[in-house]
Amino acid sequence: PVSAPLRWDEVGVAHPHDFDLATMPARFAELGDVHADMDDKRYSLEALLDLARRDEHDHGLGDLPYPPEYPKMPGEPRRVQPSRARKEKEPPTAP
Repeated sequence: PVSAPLRWDEVGVAHPHDFDLATMPARFAELGDVHADMDDKRYSLEALLDLARRDEHDHGLGDLPYPPEYPKMPGEPRRVQPSRARKEKEPPTAP
């Protein structure tokens, strides 16, 4: 299989094995470059950025942990698999 741009009507029915080095020349000959006009329209990312800010503020959803070779960033979640995470001990309660 090779990477192939899809039209929206193909998204639900296309299978990766439909696209290989043997089939792509005929596809380009028939359809042309389906992404040729992709850069002709501009859209704002503000709605997506607002959603990210709301998720972080309202739900505490920040960035995913960085790869281990990067220094730990402020507010970054712990870098451990949830199943291996040690539970924080609760302070003892007074009798």
